[in-house]
Amino acid sequence: MTQDIPAYHRDDIAVWPDGVWATLGEVWAGHFTHRSDDYEIVRQDDHPRLKVLGVEEDLDIDPW
Repeated sequence: MTQDIPAYHRDDIAVWPDGVWATLGEVWAGHFTHRSDDYEIVRQDDHPRLKVLGVEEDLDIDPW
């Protein structure tokens, strides 16, 4: 059985182990070629995960 998972969006977030983050659009455009490809992709609406990674405040996401 295969689960249908939507493709990533350019506004989803790439987060590297050292805490640096960027939108996938920026990564896909080649702005982060100097960094490794060892990043986690977090969907833009996954606020709990973004908070755990410390990205939520940078994105000014309202938790409510």
